[in-house]
Amino acid sequence: MYKFMNIRASTSGLLIVIFLIASCRDNRNYLQNAENIYNLTTEKQLKDDKYAQGIENFYEIGEEDYFTGKANISIYFKVFKRPEVTSPAILISAGRTEASIKYKELIFDLYNNGYSVYIHDHRGQGLSGRMTDDPDMGYIDTFQYYIDDMKYFYNNMLKAANHNSIYLLAHSMGGAIGITYLEQNPDDFNAAAFSSPMLGLAAPSCTGAKLLSGDNPEYALGQGKYDEGKLDFKENTVTGSEIRYNRMNAAFAKEPKAKLGGATYDWVVKSCQQFDYMYFNIQNIQTPFIIFSAENEQIVDVDSHQDFVENAIKLGKPCEAFTIENAQHELLMEKDKQRIATINQILKYFKSF
Repeated sequence: MYKFMNIRASTSGLLIVIFLIASCRDNRNYLQNAENIYNLTTEKQLKDDKYAQGIENFYEIGEEDYFTGKANISIYFKVFKRPEVTSPAILISAGRTEASIKYKELIFDLYNNGYSVYIHDHRGQGLSGRMTDDPDMGYIDTFQYYIDDMKYFYNNMLKAANHNSIYLLAHSMGGAIGITYLEQNPDDFNAAAFSSPMLGLAAPSCTGAKLLSGDNPEYALGQGKYDEGKLDFKENTVTGSEIRYNRMNAAFAKEPKAKLGGATYDWVVKSCQQFDYMYFNIQNIQTPFIIFSAENEQIVDVDSHQDFVENAIKLGKPCEAFTIENAQHELLMEKDKQRIATINQILKYFKSF
């Protein structure tokens, strides 16, 4: 996730409605309020200490290791492999500042629905290697390295495991990485789902960062080191679920090496350059994909989602796009109604490919 503004998020209690904003199949169906058909974890269960500890215990038994990514950066990963030899698999591509530990609940739910789950911490964040002397700096030297790291992970872990199908689930910055991956590797995934993908930032961000960037990494305007004093739920702009927000912060407090602070001008500039790359290469996508946008988005530019979808429509790409009403950026750790509806649709989509 990425943040320039500190605007208090709306926490209104309106009932969730998911509605189709665009479909690359021109199929303008509307979805009803979602039932918990996949037995996904609920906020009530998370408040039960025994249940919550079960998620923690499950996460700890996952296989963890490192591989060496581009430019000799150490990349941390975790694997949760089902006992079935040919189980379907999901690769999670996380957002900026994020780490595997943020996705404990999601990994738990996906595994319990029959999927092997693979996740790696992107270079420069989580438990992977950093590229600056200040470990809090959100920095990337070459955006392509994100994709190269994922390709290595795919080839050496997922492809080698003989799964009967492999899916991509990407969030925020992980969406920019994932879209680029699909453009460069059209045959690797059976289908892909994108939660609040970073396909654009607020209009002044790219121009301002380019003007202010220098030879050495420097925090972008308004950005800085990880600040525990700014973790008040009432001030957050990413989720309406207080318990999930607090669990995320608790996970990072327990694993302080995984924390990451604000973005540098370098990261913003390289990300903005990547937006152009993604739009210029939509024609290379062959993988069916689905995009989810949050109605109350304050982190990424939702208009860019519509632009991307419209361009994909013109090129006849197999995709769907939905907006989640009364939801913020973190759709995969939102309030139950929004989270369940989003994941329901993701799993239904995956099962169709």
